[in-house]
Amino acid sequence: MIKCILFDKDGTLLEFHSTQHYIYTAVLASLKDDYQVPEPLVQQLSEALGHLPDRLTPDSLIQFSTNQQIAQALFDTSRNYAEERRWPQPYDANDLLELIERLSLGEDVPYVALPNVPETLRYLRQRDYRLGVATVDTLTATVAGLTKTGILEYFEYLGTGEASTPKPDASLADGFCSQCGILPNELLIVGDGENDMLFAHNAGAHFIGIDTAGEGTSSVFREAGQRSVADMREIIGILGL
Repeated sequence: MIKCILFDKDGTLLEFHSTQHYIYTAVLASLKDDYQVPEPLVQQLSEALGHLPDRLTPDSLIQFSTNQQIAQALFDTSRNYAEERRWPQPYDANDLLELIERLSLGEDVPYVALPNVPETLRYLRQRDYRLGVATVDTLTATVAGLTKTGILEYFEYLGTGEASTPKPDASLADGFCSQCGILPNELLIVGDGENDMLFAHNAGAHFIGIDTAGEGTSSVFREAGQRSVADMREIIGILGL
């Protein structure tokens, strides 16, 4: 019997691509304007991120990496450029991490809840399901996004990227199970990517995938014999509520 539900954040609860594209457009602009990063290096950093002028690539580094991992990747690309071109690199990985986290918390960042998410969460809480979030994002950015979209109040557990080994390691699910006093087979994990499916498998939990239009995730879920839905409201039907 399912007692608790652990949700992925980006692409499951909140719109991911436009929000993260906005944030990393600002990051690249700051590097160019504030750190005088040369245009060829800006282009290399964009490619390393999977950041195109109008969208993120399907395999974008931003999608599955922690802020620390992204900052390190940008630093490594910059260091290689600096060594090859004898460019005096004006920042380290910590500077890049601070820049990413500061711009992620900007008042102008367009955090948006996906369709029917608030209503579904409200209904699940009314039915006494205990809800949590598991994300590679930081706690401060997670709280900011959930607060801006009005859904923070529905969650009693926020498992974030700096708190544990990132997904698909089972640590965040183990933490939620421990907090709720449940077994893994009493936990449902909901997410929009293959990484979330692996996370559920590693945790020994049930899984429902959220199909992402145009990205072929539904076929990935079906091939693995997992259930998936196109709309968050469909979870209520699967749970038999």
